[in-house]
Amino acid sequence: MGLPKPLGPYAVGFADFELRRTEGVHGGIASGSALQNNSPDFVMLADAQGAPLIRIFYPTAHANRSSLPFDSATRWMPSIMYTWGYVSKLIRPASPMHRLAIWILTGIVHSFMWPNVLIQASPATPILTLGNNDEEGRLPVVIFSHGLWACRTTYSAFCCDLASHGYIVVVPEHLDGSANMASYADHNGNRKWLQNSFADVPIDQISMLDRAKQLKQRVLEVRKVVDVLESLDRGLLTQNSNTVTGRAGLEVSMLQNRLDLHFIAVSGHSFGGATSIVASGVDKRIKCCLAMDVWWEPVDKMEIEKLAGKVPVLLLNTENFDWKALRDARTMFMKARRDATQDGRPLVTVLKTIKVITSFSLSASFCPVVVVFISFKDVRGFQGTSHQDQSDFTMLFPKIMKRMGYVSSFHIILKNKTLLISTRCTYLFDVVHG
Repeated sequence: MGLPKPLGPYAVGFADFELRRTEGVHGGIASGSALQNNSPDFVMLADAQGAPLIRIFYPTAHANRSSLPFDSATRWMPSIMYTWGYVSKLIRPASPMHRLAIWILTGIVHSFMWPNVLIQASPATPILTLGNNDEEGRLPVVIFSHGLWACRTTYSAFCCDLASHGYIVVVPEHLDGSANMASYADHNGNRKWLQNSFADVPIDQISMLDRAKQLKQRVLEVRKVVDVLESLDRGLLTQNSNTVTGRAGLEVSMLQNRLDLHFIAVSGHSFGGATSIVASGVDKRIKCCLAMDVWWEPVDKMEIEKLAGKVPVLLLNTENFDWKALRDARTMFMKARRDATQDGRPLVTVLKTIKVITSFSLSASFCPVVVVFISFKDVRGFQGTSHQDQSDFTMLFPKIMKRMGYVSSFHIILKNKTLLISTRCTYLFDVVHG
């Protein structure tokens, strides 16, 4: 079992990097005042503050596209702790008995997933070489922010597909407590685990104020990732700066003078979509935003107008992730963009609908405007696209996800068309507005 092969012309490599922490220095990430919270769920966040662990997907010319060799580093589930995190979404760890049940189910699930579910990329292979001069050799960068109960591998198919088109895709594993499980090295270099902050809290008891605080840290982490990328590109970091060792550890010199930091795009799904919207509005180094199924509710409504008119934005929605609060916030955002300008030019807002019948094709003319809101509708009478169609889950476990209500009939019948639409839209929008 594995994820679909990327569709671009290049094979894909990947590597992990985490900037080593120093005592008393948190790299500008979310100070205590930024995360002021009386809830005990946030106690574990204090030591985790710092530049997050990132997974970097990139194009390579040194892998066999038809048959990738088995490598333990290519496993979609990096550790049993991530399996525990996913299972704790299904069984809330509210008591010792619940936690015991989680560990039992985790062992069963992980024994199946660990050897069988692989990503379509090779660990730590050399990056693609394109040209002889400095500018020709640089590759565009997309920072991807994961959603709730996800981690750096949850969107591997989407990220690999973008990388196969020549992008460097950087996925931070957020340390705000929204991930299913997050890994980080403490100041002594010891590997630590940060579980979801609200794993044992009923979802209807989690306030938007708490989510807004998480969003602030997420945005700060995205900005810190840009700082790290700048340091990698300039050759300012040594190999000892990376806490990740082994096959998946990034060779830091590989990215020196290889990143096109004049045009950085930020993308994300759900909570990550909201993260990308806010980050692109507050960091001038980010030049383009590609947001999927934006979860608008944690975004401060008073800030929407300030965030609206900064950079080109593609809003890519699935059909069933839609309710009144989201529509109202999205409408407010799009209205604010109608009056906004960029370099003296108006930012145009256009609503578009893709109707999938049996097949489709996309061209550069698909994205002629700055903002596009896309809703996938299936005209043959199927259920329509669902929120998790954008992640790896529906490709790995389509029948299970459908029974749980997380995936649509649309996805089962058309298989990976939603992913294909998402990556092609992202790629073409970036080409047009890059």
